[in-house]
Amino acid sequence: MKASNEVIVVGGGIIGLAIAIELRLKGIGVTVLSRNYEEAATNAAAGMLAPRAEGLTGVMLELALASLYLYPEWIRKLEHVGGESAEYNPCGIIAPVKKAPQKPQEGNHSIWLDRNALECYQPGLSKEIVGAWWYPEEGQVAPRRLGKVLHQVAQRVGVDIKSGVEAIAFSREVGKIRGVLTKSGIFTADTYIVANGVWAGKLLPLPVTPVKGEMLSLKMPPSQPLNRVIFGENTYLVPKQDGTLIIGATSVNTWQEGNSAQGINELLQRAIQLYPPLAQWELLETWYGYRPNTPDGMPILGYGDAANLILATGHHRNGILLAPITAQLIAELVATGQQPEILKHFSYKRFHSPIVYATPVANTSHCQREEEEEDYLVIAGRKFRSRLLTGTGKYKSIEVMQKSVEASGCEIVTVAVRRVQAREKGHEGLAEALDWSKIWMLPNTAGCRTAEEAVRVARLGREMAKLLGQEDNNFVKLEVISDPKYLLPDPLGTLQAAEQLVKEGFAVLPYVNADPLLCKRLEEVGCVTVMPLGSPIGSGQGIRNLDNIRIIIEQASVPVIIDAGIGTPSDAALGMEMGADALLLNTAIACADNPVQMARAFRLATEAGRLAYKAGRIPVKSYAQPSSPTTGLVK
Repeated sequence: MKASNEVIVVGGGIIGLAIAIELRLKGIGVTVLSRNYEEAATNAAAGMLAPRAEGLTGVMLELALASLYLYPEWIRKLEHVGGESAEYNPCGIIAPVKKAPQKPQEGNHSIWLDRNALECYQPGLSKEIVGAWWYPEEGQVAPRRLGKVLHQVAQRVGVDIKSGVEAIAFSREVGKIRGVLTKSGIFTADTYIVANGVWAGKLLPLPVTPVKGEMLSLKMPPSQPLNRVIFGENTYLVPKQDGTLIIGATSVNTWQEGNSAQGINELLQRAIQLYPPLAQWELLETWYGYRPNTPDGMPILGYGDAANLILATGHHRNGILLAPITAQLIAELVATGQQPEILKHFSYKRFHSPIVYATPVANTSHCQREEEEEDYLVIAGRKFRSRLLTGTGKYKSIEVMQKSVEASGCEIVTVAVRRVQAREKGHEGLAEALDWSKIWMLPNTAGCRTAEEAVRVARLGREMAKLLGQEDNNFVKLEVISDPKYLLPDPLGTLQAAEQLVKEGFAVLPYVNADPLLCKRLEEVGCVTVMPLGSPIGSGQGIRNLDNIRIIIEQASVPVIIDAGIGTPSDAALGMEMGADALLLNTAIACADNPVQMARAFRLATEAGRLAYKAGRIPVKSYAQPSSPTTGLVK
């Protein structure tokens, strides 16, 4: 089958349908390829329109407010054409807090309600709540009804919706998309718009990843209805006109299907803590969906990497809210060919490494410019320039540690959570010793002998990172070591803990033996790196597992970080030359005679090894080869 149209929109959720309708209203022919509407994030959402309650800032808040103010007229038009209500309700949103604010929120159109005033707006909230912020301009819509209305409107204005058609790949020629390949054939158009949410990351090399959200609904009794949206900490309660209450949502970076007992239990516990009366209400339904997330939490909008490719994906939690403004901006881009100014902040290029140009070198015949892409270490979507990770233990003093970390040039520092919690010697004052706005904390489950211990300590580490201002830090260096003599990691305990932590949304960096099969298994369960040991931890023996580590590097599609046993800068250079993505070490620096100088030496060795790996070494031969030519010699 071969079909042609002016515009093909890949994705039949709220974003794709909203764009298609806006384009048709401009007289442009549109075909929508809809993989499976039932799995669209639209159907899993609660429908809150809450830019300020969610704490959006900067250009993201600007975009969200523009969309919020479009909502009343947008809904009016949709309902007029579709003939059904989308249950748009500008009811305002209440954001309860357990501690009274020290000062008013400036310029965000919010009103502070003390406990007495809050009782007038919404009685029955937990006694721990001392008051709430009231956002009168915000509200909600019923996502499933809105999706139904969008489908009806799209069909009535002439959008051609191809249901059950999954885009597999784009064919390209001379910088343009020539067609989209599907299991139902090839579809061609003048312009292609990718609006298929989380599946965009499978269709194109975009950093769009799934954040699974589990949700549930309860039946509200007539005697105790909730009247307004309650936006609590990690929990929101959204009452609907049909008497149901939607409770959401968990947040886990995974493609795992189905609702989990743990996820639903957590939702119910948090909801009951927020509004105790609902503990006795009838449970109606549970469901889940995948939010399309990006590393900075903002959508990807505007031109893609082909002249006729446009991107509209990665809306994460705000797809329902941003649908009107996304449709308006993308339709304007298609119709005029001119990109609205605000879209420059949402380009896919913000995730790409810049190109560094070498200084042109002149000779007698020509000038040559070499292009070299900046070499980042990328872990879980976060970029780091340094490929050397260091620890914070075993130093003679905090001051020596500070100077050594600076000399190493590292951007990731491991912190043993248990030792900091226990304020062991050398770990006092660690939180204040480093500038955590410049250094990324890697909490470490050191000292844990079982998987259960490691999971508990990882949770403490995440909270510790938050206290230091790294709200989005979900990294954890996973160590499960039951062997007190050789300190070798427990493979079964490590795998068990990794599986659980990945489910809880952690970016797991597991410390393991140099076992290629175990490393592959850890990658398959969702770990963001693998960290094979070079030799026993703290031994300084160097890299004794070269052959196994080479296999691990060869088969891994996540960064490989050699951890433990490195004793000298030459060990570091060797590890990087063989293709490791990074190194983690502590003892070799902290216990050197001059830790600061040794830290600088390791920095230079790591950089040299990486450059050598990228440059490509000469092949090893079993015979000599002269470095000067043997022809043309003077006789």
